Amino acid sequence: MTKVSINLLGWNHKEIVGKAIESVLAQTYRDFELIYTDNASRDGSVAYVKENFPKIRIVENKENLGYAGGHNQFFRQTQSEFLMVMNPDACLEKNFLAEAIQAFSNPDVASVTGKMLKPDSNILDGTGIILSRTRRAKERGQHEVDRGQFDDKADIFGVSGTAAIYRKSALEKVRVPRDEENIFEYFDEDFFAYFEDMDLAWRLNLGGFKARFVPKAIVYHARKAGSSPGGFMKFFSFFSHRKTLDQKIRKWSFKNHLFAIIKNDSGLNLWADLPFILVREIAMFFFILIFETSTLSVVPEIIIQLPIILKKRSYILNNIKVK
Repeated sequence: MTKVSINLLGWNHKEIVGKAIESVLAQTYRDFELIYTDNASRDGSVAYVKENFPKIRIVENKENLGYAGGHNQFFRQTQSEFLMVMNPDACLEKNFLAEAIQAFSNPDVASVTGKMLKPDSNILDGTGIILSRTRRAKERGQHEVDRGQFDDKADIFGVSGTAAIYRKSALEKVRVPRDEENIFEYFDEDFFAYFEDMDLAWRLNLGGFKARFVPKAIVYHARKAGSSPGGFMKFFSFFSHRKTLDQKIRKWSFKNHLFAIIKNDSGLNLWADLPFILVREIAMFFFILIFETSTLSVVPEIIIQLPIILKKRSYILNNIKVK
């Protein structure tokens, strides 16, 4: 059994997936296996991978299971000590695995991420997920010029699902039952895509595990949906940024951000920060009501899924040891 199993998840990414695969195969750390999971692509992605990378194991899904479902399938079926998830728009430097795997020498570390840079630049795409008192989750340092300002700040709230490694045993301790089915999930499949990495990071924190940023593990990422510099504090750039996002991204981000809070937040921290949370959520609601009414179409989905989310919250509070 290999020590690290990597799941590269694709959906209509034929034009870019080859570069991502090549970056994995070029790793100096060799105790790994690479799996390409295809979420029912229609652009010939599977045929392309079979032709150009015939030794790679391919999993072909008959339907698009989303980011969460596609990786959960991998988590359930793979028994390696460490499990890595990877997006097709990410490219690893050759020493990524060799550097990142060292952080797991601490048994409390459950997840590791590297330094994400925008392609062909020294502009940061992120150095790990951080969570503010408003419960706004964002990539630390995103859009900043990399001057090494985070290289000595290894502690983070969680890891981005762009290119992240998890400890298998830790994932098993924070998994949650999938509704009425006798199946457990790691990423929340009701999220489908977006904020599922933050939700999992929250549960790992509740379980007493740590997340680490490794600055020498470099990954280049052409992100489509990042945060706007300054957030609400720079309204016009925030407004312009939101306009560039696909409607599905806006809807899923709004819904899943709320669900992550509902599922995981509790105790004195919640009550202490509740005024900050309410101010941001009310401001965001009025922004959507005035400038982005199409996002409100996700409200029926929120109402339908809320009872399921509340069941998951009950399980988390009763079964995951909070430290």
